[in-house]
Amino acid sequence: MPARTARPPITEALKSFKQAISEINDFYWGARAGFDSLRRLRPPTAVLPADFLEPAIAAHLNVNLTEFDRRLDEQPRRLHYLCLVDAVTFYEEFLLKTLVRELPSRKVFKPNKPTEKQAKNIINGSYEKRPEDIDDALELDICSFGSEHDLDIEDLKSAFLARNCIVHAGGTVSDRELPRLSLLVPGLKESDRLPVDEPLWRRFLGALLNHAEDLDLLTRLNYRKP
Repeated sequence: MPARTARPPITEALKSFKQAISEINDFYWGARAGFDSLRRLRPPTAVLPADFLEPAIAAHLNVNLTEFDRRLDEQPRRLHYLCLVDAVTFYEEFLLKTLVRELPSRKVFKPNKPTEKQAKNIINGSYEKRPEDIDDALELDICSFGSEHDLDIEDLKSAFLARNCIVHAGGTVSDRELPRLSLLVPGLKESDRLPVDEPLWRRFLGALLNHAEDLDLLTRLNYRKP
């Protein structure tokens, strides 16, 4: 690899994806700060949410504080779900832009078929084979050798499967996702609700970003596997 100072600038596709991840991170920590404030900064005499929330908000939370706090306890999991789905959506947008840009110069390209359709076929294939399919299409070897961003391919594939069970089953794990996700969540069983805590959520987002950076680096350097 050439020295970092000699490399072309990152593509607009990667720039947009990194900005999206930054905004997801800002949203996440803003929400967590709100959850924390709802517990720590409430008046000690409060018995209902209406005692410390704006009336227009409290009107939708006609519960006692015990139930209110129980619901607060559920929010981090929902937040991790929401942010993961959002991150994978932006990652797939990055993939589409990258594949549309790069496929016409690759051996697999079929000039008689729309470029975007060929790109989407790669993206929408098997989640567990997606990184390899991208390598094959772009003549890369990220899955075999990696590059500079400490990508964990297994975390990447698990992020896809986690997103799949969140979107299609509300987070309920099926026999399709269990073999891989149980390696990350010991004791996980089929039909369990996937417990995405903050460390696991960070691993998933990190894998998405690292793979995007690997792809962007190798394609803008016009790399081909030997």
